[in-house]
Amino acid sequence: MRGRYRFKVRTYECGADGLATLPTICNFLQEAASINAESLGFSKTNFASAGENVSWVLTRLVVKMERYPKWEEEVVVETFPRGGRKIVAWRDFEVFDASGARMGAASSEWMLIDLATRKIVAVPEAVFAAADAADVPVLGEMPFTKFKFPASPDAPALSFRAQKSHIDLNGHVNNVHYIEWMLEPCADAHPSAMEIVFRSETLAGDEVKVECAAEAPRTYHRVCSPDGQDHVVAWTSN
Repeated sequence: MRGRYRFKVRTYECGADGLATLPTICNFLQEAASINAESLGFSKTNFASAGENVSWVLTRLVVKMERYPKWEEEVVVETFPRGGRKIVAWRDFEVFDASGARMGAASSEWMLIDLATRKIVAVPEAVFAAADAADVPVLGEMPFTKFKFPASPDAPALSFRAQKSHIDLNGHVNNVHYIEWMLEPCADAHPSAMEIVFRSETLAGDEVKVECAAEAPRTYHRVCSPDGQDHVVAWTSN
């Protein structure tokens, strides 16, 4: 079932140019996904009510933006579950302005984890059954690609320490904070496209390195532990 949710771009969600940033857009997507899952009966809260200590984690996200909304502009996010297989569930998004013109689209992949063991569990069939065959995939049937971070980054790594304010309901760094971190070494906070893969979790107090490497037409990004274990790899393009 497709859900439709309205947001308004606030001052602290914009860059110096007055436009919403990519992390802002991703926050809207995340909130829309959470509300829609709740309405369909398979949110973290729904699972907890049934005695199941599980929650969704985002594992892949592809975002393509045609334009970014400006301060005080109304943004409408439509989202719907798109099926999946075994341990992964797919969800798509479309981003519109108040007139109905499309500003962007996104596809995502999610997994369920047991919050006690941190292990992946099977996705309930009810989640797959919620997909509506009438909903056409917004970026194609399989928008996710294989890629890796180049051997040599372009610039010295930035370092961050995960703070309590970065931790979400799942007890680890929220996915949008990784996007904020990975864009720090880059000049442009408004890429037209991004693909990001989440590989391992970061906890409060953990140190991470952020690296980037340009290989036209893409810029590659990596958030990793000091010893080189990847937490996130991504690419952006304009």
